[in-house]
Amino acid sequence: MKRVLLCALLAASPAFAGPKEDIAAADKAFSALSVEQGSNAAFLSYLADDGRLFGTGGQPPIYGKAAAVERFKTSSNGDPKTNVLSWAPDNVEVSADGGLGYSDGRWTFVSPTVKLTGHYLTVWRKVGDAWKVAADIGTTDPQK
Repeated sequence: MKRVLLCALLAASPAFAGPKEDIAAADKAFSALSVEQGSNAAFLSYLADDGRLFGTGGQPPIYGKAAAVERFKTSSNGDPKTNVLSWAPDNVEVSADGGLGYSDGRWTFVSPTVKLTGHYLTVWRKVGDAWKVAADIGTTDPQK
């Protein structure tokens, strides 16, 4: 009985987590950083150097981290004191080789004047030991 319990505990251990669990954890940490330090800081931390961002704010896509740095210099969305972007994955899938995957779920943006919600899809690519955002896209729910 002890041997079965030990095997069950080891299998549930984070040290034995698979790529799906790793992507889910990265996505949750990404959102937590957005809440804590602002969405701009979070995206710059998790975006791959050649990552692509397709936003919902009527702006053109961002191609690459260098372009994100430039765009975020004039963005007011990065200050968690005035607005908060958060999200949580509902689903995670991963490629057979474990090097590429995606997460999708719901996001919420709250500022003093507006609350928006929507869905997102983030494509993740394994870069070294870390999961990085290869592409991110969101849709906005109709306003009520």
